[in-house]
Amino acid sequence: MTRPHIKGDIHVRIRTGAASAALAGLLAVAATAPAQADDREPTQPPSSTYSNGHGPGVAAGGGVGAFVTEGDRVHFSHTVRGAINAHGWWKRLNGPAKKAKVTVWLQVKNNGHWYTLNKGVKTVYSGGGSGKRASAAWKCTNLVAKYSFRSVIDVDIIGYPDDAHKKITDTQTLFCGT
Repeated sequence: MTRPHIKGDIHVRIRTGAASAALAGLLAVAATAPAQADDREPTQPPSSTYSNGHGPGVAAGGGVGAFVTEGDRVHFSHTVRGAINAHGWWKRLNGPAKKAKVTVWLQVKNNGHWYTLNKGVKTVYSGGGSGKRASAAWKCTNLVAKYSFRSVIDVDIIGYPDDAHKKITDTQTLFCGT
């Protein structure tokens, strides 16, 4: 199966309240252009960059601007022995957005299905770091059983419309019984 080529691991999505007819026409023309193919299967969705549709570096028309959804892989906690953590945050590239509600789900794969172990929600400024991210943690029942874990991150910019896109981090296999 071939997938469209995504340059530089940044996927641009448009997030506006209402698109103008001119913008809709430009998008329709761009959709008919041939896309380059990449034979590699991605292991995860690329980092998500949102834009108001006016191009990088330009915040016009009262849109949210552009930002990147970020998160780390599920990992063992450095502060709580025998616990795993997942973090999610956002970085503003341009535009008027100041704060966002970040939600992170810590998930485990069992019998071929993903299940949420814990969820963390926090309203934060752009940036990441301990004070600017949401976190979800899980205390392992043992350190012998081996499971696959991932996190799912959703960023909702305060005061702007949202879409359903979420970032999914790479799967990590850890010795952490659930």
